[in-house]
Amino acid sequence: MKHWWPIAKALIALAIVVGVGWRFAGILRRPELWERPLNPRYDWLTAGGFIYILGLGFSALFWYRLLAAVGERPWLLATVRAYYIGHSGKYVPGKAWGLLLRTGLLASSGVRPGIAAMTATYETLTTMASGALVAAVLLALVSLDTTASWWSFGLFALAGLPLLPMFFNPLMKLIAGLAGRAARRFDRNAVAVVLPPVRLLTLLGGLAITACGWALLGLSLLTVLQAMLPVPTPWSAELWARCTAYAALAWVGGFMFIPSPGGMGVREAILEQMLTPEIRRLAPGEDASFWAVIVVLVLRLLWTLAEIIMVLLVAWLPIRNQESGVRNQESEFIASTTTTPPDS
Repeated sequence: MKHWWPIAKALIALAIVVGVGWRFAGILRRPELWERPLNPRYDWLTAGGFIYILGLGFSALFWYRLLAAVGERPWLLATVRAYYIGHSGKYVPGKAWGLLLRTGLLASSGVRPGIAAMTATYETLTTMASGALVAAVLLALVSLDTTASWWSFGLFALAGLPLLPMFFNPLMKLIAGLAGRAARRFDRNAVAVVLPPVRLLTLLGGLAITACGWALLGLSLLTVLQAMLPVPTPWSAELWARCTAYAALAWVGGFMFIPSPGGMGVREAILEQMLTPEIRRLAPGEDASFWAVIVVLVLRLLWTLAEIIMVLLVAWLPIRNQESGVRNQESEFIASTTTTPPDS
């Protein structure tokens, strides 16, 4: 099972992508798609991509504050760089690649790898729990969709329970102990990493900060609707709230389905089901299911393109050591592998 499980996960992810791609390809082969011009509004699409990247920045901000709360002082630009580059790891099957990228990139700024991994894990789970909670509350208040709201509360329970300090801190202590044992097998002088505890106040602050990010992702979805629908979309706080709930529920649902890289397929399926009745209200007389698919496809392409551009921008950000005096892991590695030539 140990040898076959990675292959099975890859095959499941591939099957999802192929299945969804086949379904969307069948829809895109419909003759009316090519007979009728889409006429996208590129100014709205540009705004939507910018708003999306700004929304992700709230999760990066919470990660930076979380690092400071446990005693680390990385440079802000180094944290932003590690976050956005690590965020691209979600497109690889499995959920650990983004964590590994973030940990490795932030270590070059002087943050201990154990702390970087712990805080990155906590930030990701907090963001997902916040998204599920935001979706549940908004769907209950403005949509009256009780079924979707209960699904959101279920996702919040799955993502939020491990965040409680009474569960998260012992879990991280156990993981750190296992990692220390593994390290001592290779180096008897290895020092165990002591992970500082995460407090309840930190969790509440993280839920509030990341909720702002979800609101911006909902606004990005609203701009794509404005850009793609054949009729102007009326702006309202209620529509913004529903778009926020749709985006959050679809994202969290895709995250929870581990074999799907980047939530591909799962996110689109959820979002399509949510948007079809919404578009039917916004554009009476139009083919709502057709336009829902178009919006979902454009949204995936737009967000992916925005992430690629952001990665290219932050990759050039300078990196410097943190000012608190924590040892730079990269320099320490270079020093430990450099030998002085013997005297002649």
